[in-house]
Order: sequence, then C-alpha cells, then structure tokens
Amino acid sequence: MKPFNKQANVKPSHTTTTPITMYYDDACVICSTEAKNMQSRNPTGIRLIPVDVGIEELNKAGFSREDAMTYLCVQDGAGQWYTHMEAVRQLYKTAGIKHANWLYLPVIKQAGDFVYPFIARNRYRFPDWLVVMLYGEAVKNECQDGGCKLPISERLKNK
Repeated sequence: MKPFNKQANVKPSHTTTTPITMYYDDACVICSTEAKNMQSRNPTGIRLIPVDVGIEELNKAGFSREDAMTYLCVQDGAGQWYTHMEAVRQLYKTAGIKHANWLYLPVIKQAGDFVYPFIARNRYRFPDWLVVMLYGEAVKNECQDGGCKLPISERLKNK
C-alpha cells in the first residue's frame, strides 16, 4: 500500500503525459469547482472521476477511500500516480496554467508541500463567504448544478 500520509515520492518531470485522470471529492464545492475549471482548460487532457466512481482503481493502486477523499489523486497516461501537492502541480501543468512551473521553485514547492495537507483536511471548514470570494461565480454555478450537496454544518458532521 502506498503511504498516503506523506507527499508522493515523485520527481517532477515538468512534462505530463495526457490524458491525466483526476479523482476528486465531488461533494466538496472547492474540489468540484477546481476540477471543472482544470478540465475546461484542457478538455481532452484531463478526465474527471469522482472518488466514489473510481474507488476500484484507487483501491487497486493502494489508496483508501478516506485518503482519496481527503487528498487529490491524479494518474497520468503512463500509469504514474501523484498525490498531494505533486498532483496539483501535474494538474496545473496539464491544464496549461500560465505560471505552473513556479510551483516547482524551491521555496514555493516547500511552502505548497507544507500547507497542502492542512488545506485538504480542513476544506469543509472554510466559510462559504471565503469560498465564494476565491471562486466567485464558478461556485454559484456549481451550487446551481447540484454540487453543493451539503451545507457546511452537515459537511462537518460527515468528516
């Protein structure tokens, strides 16, 4: 089983093999909004699969449902798995985010690796006003499409 409590031991190649598959928590407004935003930037290069739909593949790779629901999991076209902040880096690179290479710079990389687990574990605790401030209309659209399955008080009960 892969150690999920630590950053995946993956050397960044600064290139990705497309398509990549992003497994995400579809009950999380932040996760769903970010997933759809990334896919809209590269529709043929990024496949989106909710964790519960892809749980069999994740289990085969050694990831528990709890860990996969907490930390981003990405698999590239060559079958290599990325988790935590390294998964974010691969996703942003594939999506064509303008300054994605900056995420590999030493200080930024270390800061991201340090902060990511805290943010991932506490994403349901972010107040709605902060999520709307960060994502704006995209969150409102996600909520209208049924992505906001639970209010914050209910989300916290399930965590």
